[in-house]
Amino acid sequence: MKKGSSRFVPLVFSSIDILLLTIGFIVAKFWVFAGQVPDPLFYNYLYAGSALLWLGLSLKFDLYEIPRIFFMHKIVAKNSYVLFVFTLVSGGLLFFSTNFKFSRGYFVSAVLIFSILLLCWRMTAFTLLRYFRRRGHNTNRIVLVGLNRNMSKLIDRIYVNPKYGFQIVGMFTDAAIKKRQQHFYKGKLSCIFPFLSQHAVDEIIISLPHHQGELINELFQYADNHMIRVRIIPEFSEYLSQKFSIDYVQSIPILKLRDEPLKSFTNRVIKRVFDLVFSSLVILLIFSWLFPIIALIIKLTSKGPVFFVQQRTGQDGKSFPCIKFRSMTVNAVSDQLQATKGDARITPFGAFMRKTSIDELPQILNVLFNHMSLVGPRPHMLKHTEEYRVLVDKFMVRHFAKPGVTGWAQINGYRGETKLIKDMKNRAAADIWYIENWSFLLDVRIVIATAWGMIFKRDENAF
Repeated sequence: MKKGSSRFVPLVFSSIDILLLTIGFIVAKFWVFAGQVPDPLFYNYLYAGSALLWLGLSLKFDLYEIPRIFFMHKIVAKNSYVLFVFTLVSGGLLFFSTNFKFSRGYFVSAVLIFSILLLCWRMTAFTLLRYFRRRGHNTNRIVLVGLNRNMSKLIDRIYVNPKYGFQIVGMFTDAAIKKRQQHFYKGKLSCIFPFLSQHAVDEIIISLPHHQGELINELFQYADNHMIRVRIIPEFSEYLSQKFSIDYVQSIPILKLRDEPLKSFTNRVIKRVFDLVFSSLVILLIFSWLFPIIALIIKLTSKGPVFFVQQRTGQDGKSFPCIKFRSMTVNAVSDQLQATKGDARITPFGAFMRKTSIDELPQILNVLFNHMSLVGPRPHMLKHTEEYRVLVDKFMVRHFAKPGVTGWAQINGYRGETKLIKDMKNRAAADIWYIENWSFLLDVRIVIATAWGMIFKRDENAF
């Protein structure tokens, strides 16, 4: 792939997208109607409208922008998200804009086939792109100015990795360099401009302290006059231990210390729709027959109510009544003491429920009441929140999101009793990672992993 050919990528991608959408509609036509569409005009309009909507959403969400640094799981997640929006919007428009009794099976089949084909195409395309870059095509010639910890990390993890297509043509620094960087070193900072005047460069990567402001501005000016792009690794990234982004207000940069995808109204709607649909299905298909059985067993095996309701800390630090099947004998310290291995308070059937996480199922009701989400940081009893907010750094950040029935921490083994402070630190770190990296596909992955674990795995931390 030649460098100049990248301008044709959007045209190629959009053309193949429309081809795959066409295939989806044709296959659905033969699958549902055996090739004979009852109202060709309506279904032709449906196809044309779907094609225009998909192109519009693809442009809106930058699906045709090919990043220099990309990760396959994020590419799949982004395209899956847009496919979900496409299905939601097109289905809504069909439902509200026409009285025609169209075939829902045809529409669902077409969208499903298109989705599968599109994701396969995207993964194939980006795999081929990596192959071409490894072969030395579609390269980006860069010059590195300055050397510090973050620049060294980028060199080792990104710039020397052939799949990203970078070619380091020179590195300039007054700092001491390591042996593995000797190959790129072309001189001290004073040697930059003579080198640039004699070599073709696509991009300059700068990471210099603020007292080098004059040199940085000179590099900006030179780059602008020679059509070279510039990227800056801010000096303060050396001492910040978390991800951040920069917003601009009246051209004034403002540092934002973390990304929160769920602050987006669209993302919150998608998550809430998923919660409602999945919870309703669980209640109709599972809870409707399983609940009476579990309730009867609890009543027959121990004295007390079927449910255990406890105040726990929710989103923004507000408490809510968390509902569980009662797995312990009624006791006066349930709001003070966490369950431990071999806890005498746990009933025999309660031990089974806790091992299989069945005791958590009533929290589906909390999801319907909007106290919780299917996926999110697990809520703690109020006493533990007050304790750990002091003992664990950034512990309260996990309350920026709605608590979940399951979560990223739980499928990674951070569940059950927290004997040591480091146990809660690990759990909090996993919860914060989830908040900063949320995606619809991640929620689906966590729900599937949780269901798999409930059926096929035995968690030693569940008691």
